[in-house]
Amino acid sequence: MKVITIAHQKGGVGKTTLAINLAYAFAESSKVAIVDADLQGSVTDLKGFLTGIDVVGLESLTKGELGSYDLIVIDTPPYLSNRLEELFALSDFVLVPTKAGILDVMAIRATIALILKSIALKPVLKAGIVLNMVLPRTSLNEEVKQILIGYEVPILQTQIRQRVSYTRSPMTSGVFGSEDSAAKEEIINLASEIIDCIA
Repeated sequence: MKVITIAHQKGGVGKTTLAINLAYAFAESSKVAIVDADLQGSVTDLKGFLTGIDVVGLESLTKGELGSYDLIVIDTPPYLSNRLEELFALSDFVLVPTKAGILDVMAIRATIALILKSIALKPVLKAGIVLNMVLPRTSLNEEVKQILIGYEVPILQTQIRQRVSYTRSPMTSGVFGSEDSAAKEEIINLASEIIDCIA
């Protein structure tokens, strides 16, 4: 079983939307569950709309009750909870989504510090930053990348653009239930990058 945790201390960077879409991408070939570790319960509230993906509680993971799954995606809260280090210790990969905005990127630092601390304790842990909700043709994207390069966690090649299909995706089997082929390709590429890191 592989565990992917999506974490960023700032809200509004698209963690839940990415968790759902990645779960659908992985579910094409694996038995997948989403762990809703966010006290807001966003994924749990959407449970009735998610087909082919189980939504399970954090306690099931920490008790080791999810061995029947091939892959677990953990959606974390929009703040640094005291459980992030515990989740990182259980993870194979930590994905840090960020908007291409200066404040969003600066807010990553505390999350990155926790990830690096966890990697020191568990060297096989992998991590990556993904630019999310990216607006096309803006010089800010490159400026943000230059800041991120100094953070000691790799920037993934895949970028997730800002698209209406992502906004609708919790109700449409992710972007895979839409006709947006570009969004599907982005999520598949992101999933492939993550799998390549932990394979």
